[in-house]
Parts: sequence; structure tokens; C-alpha cells
Amino acid sequence: MTDFIKRRRKKKAQDLRKGKGIQKNSDNTVSTHKMEFGEDKSESKKRGKKVYTVNPSIAPTGKGGKYERQTYKQAIERGEVFEFKKEKRAERFAAGSWKKGKDKREAMKAYRKKKKEERKSNKNK
Repeated sequence: MTDFIKRRRKKKAQDLRKGKGIQKNSDNTVSTHKMEFGEDKSESKKRGKKVYTVNPSIAPTGKGGKYERQTYKQAIERGEVFEFKKEKRAERFAAGSWKKGKDKREAMKAYRKKKKEERKSNKNK
């Protein structure tokens, strides 16, 4: 069975990339984590219930604080996969609920705005 992070997830996410540099984004923000979430179908099948996972989609290369794309399998190998029982919690964690202070407020504001737009577009269909 794969060892996913189940306890103290926020703390572990905050400590995951300390001192590893930053990645500049196209919108002039910076990132050390770009989280993505989804259902781990193989684990769900083994356990007989849904398992949702969150993992960073970028990883430091070790060369001057640069980052490169990271696959789900690479995240498993690095021990950077967080496990959740509920899809909504996984989605909120990926959106930035693990952050602190102003960064968290901004991330959650963007998450709520995105969800509101999704509901609006689904309503219009």
C-alpha cells in the first residue's frame, strides 16, 4: 500500500519546499507548489472506497531554484502525495487552504471566485 500523507497535512505542505527557491508565474506571482488534485483510482479500487489525493505538479530541479513539471508518479516517489476522504477537502487543499496569512486569504478568495463562476456557467447551460 502506498504511504500518502494523512496527518498534519498543512504543516507538511508548508515545510515541503522551504529554501528551495521560487518559480515566477506568467501573472507576476511566485510559486513553490502548484497543487493538483484527483481521485486515485487504483487505491480506491483496493480499499473499496474513494481516495482523493493532492500533489505538487512542479518540483525543484536543484539548479538555481528552477522548477520543472512533476508527474503523479514522481510525487509518489518523493513522498509528496496528500490523501483525503472527501473530494471537496482535497480540492480546497489544492487551491491553497494549507497556506498561512495573506497568501491563504488570497488563494481561498480566488478559489471561491472560480467556484462561483463554475456554478454560474453550469446554471446557464
